[in-house]
Parts: sequence; C-alpha cells; structure tokens
Amino acid sequence: MQKNQNNPPAPQSRDPFQSLIGRLFGDALQEFYGTPEANQPPRTNIAETETAYELEFELPGVVEKDIQVQMHDHVLTVTAERQDARDVQGKRWHRVEHRYGQYTRTIALPQDATSAGIEAVYKQGLLTVTVPKAPESRPTRIQVRSV
Repeated sequence: MQKNQNNPPAPQSRDPFQSLIGRLFGDALQEFYGTPEANQPPRTNIAETETAYELEFELPGVVEKDIQVQMHDHVLTVTAERQDARDVQGKRWHRVEHRYGQYTRTIALPQDATSAGIEAVYKQGLLTVTVPKAPESRPTRIQVRSV
C-alpha cells in the first residue's frame, strides 16, 4: 500500500481521560510511587486547642542541631537538613531510597497566633511546635448572676 504524499499524518491527540486522571490523582500517585524531587517538605499535622496551635512535622533521621524554627509576621518556617550517610568508605550502594538534603515547610498562621512562648520539642523523628494564641483572642467565660 502506498502512502499519500499530499496528506500529512493526522496529529496524535492526547487522551482526555488520561489527562483527567493525572489532574485528579497526580499528587497521590507521586506520593505513592515517589518523585524525583529529594527536597519535598516534611509531612505535617496541624491541630488547634483553645489556647494554642499544635504543629507536628515528620523529620526522621534528622539530628536536633540541624533543625531551625522561625516565626515572622504570623508565618512559621521549619527548616531541617538530613545529612547524606553514603560517604562511608568501603560500601558499594545498590539502592538509596532515603531522602537527604534540606527540607523547608512554611505555614501561615492565623492572626491570633503569637510568637511569645512558642515551644519546639523534637522526639523520635517528630518535631512538635506549639504556638500559643494571644490571650486577648481566647474566649473569656463571663459569670452570669441574677439580680
């Protein structure tokens, strides 16, 4: 069969279903299968109590001295660095799946968060940062009395 020289081949169209799946599940699939980016921000849980915001950051394998916590203009920034342990002489590495390098997570906090009295505790790979709420923003219970 001879090709028609006057008609160029039709362009390949993208499968709209594949594009939709990529948009819906792209992040979840990358999380499951991994991404080439080594510097993904640490996973974080955020909770609120009456008096404070509690943030927990997963930082496995990070040494306490390599963690920095800062708050500026109601923005909390956690930076940590996990040192690469592959420089040990006499080892030939066959697979390296641990992530190394610097990790940063920046979280904007509500206006009632105050930098006075922030606590950061690191234990067993979890950094827990407790950011107090300003006293004037906390609910005040008012006693009702009868006359």
